[in-house]
Amino acid sequence: MFVFGVAGAALFLLYSILQPDESEVVRLTTRTRTALLAEFESLTGRRASPADIARIERDYVTDELLFRDAVANGLHLTDSAIRGRLVEDMRLQVAGVLPDPSDEQLVNHYSDNIDRYRSEPSVTFAQVHFRRRPGNNREILALLRAGKPVAGDAFPQGREFPRFGLSMLRGIFGQPFVDTLWSAPLGQWIGPIESPRGWHFVRATERVAAELLPFGAVRDQVENDYLAAAIQQAVERRVAELERRYTVTIDQ
Repeated sequence: MFVFGVAGAALFLLYSILQPDESEVVRLTTRTRTALLAEFESLTGRRASPADIARIERDYVTDELLFRDAVANGLHLTDSAIRGRLVEDMRLQVAGVLPDPSDEQLVNHYSDNIDRYRSEPSVTFAQVHFRRRPGNNREILALLRAGKPVAGDAFPQGREFPRFGLSMLRGIFGQPFVDTLWSAPLGQWIGPIESPRGWHFVRATERVAAELLPFGAVRDQVENDYLAAAIQQAVERRVAELERRYTVTIDQ
């Protein structure tokens, strides 16, 4: 909740900057006008006519006035989409243009956050699925353990699951299923295990624990994480400045 209070303070600052007074004018600068005309001509492949220029100028003024009216009416504070966009834009503006990190900085970030760069645990297993709990559970389990075929019901993802990550399995079957599967003896049919999809007899044949991924394999991810951390540090410094200027209250 504290974060939302601080974000509100930041947006209030933005609102105070954008809120026009009665003497403020709407100005279409030569630089902006030239850029708008160049964009029009690039998109259309022709020079702008006097009518085009008049429309472009009018559209700019219309958009600017409507934008200021939206700010004056607090839409940036009440519309979650607008609020989110403004917050994200402010985060990027506060951080500014970040220099490309060096290999040394990336390796250090990788080392300092090593637990982020591990592969997800996975499990390989086969299943026989039933939409409803069968009445002959022991008979089905005995057939499966004897290597006999059991048809079961169709399942969208099929019967074989080679090295499926736990998060993916959690999304398909639910956490209780994953917990039971992960602790099941390898090579042995067990069940039935209940899930939101029905009932499952399963045989796990392989479990792969999380493994450290080498830096070269995750370099792009490390760079993204490094830049995200740099942005967050800049935002936190700016928020600390804002906290000294505003009184943040959080209603319980």
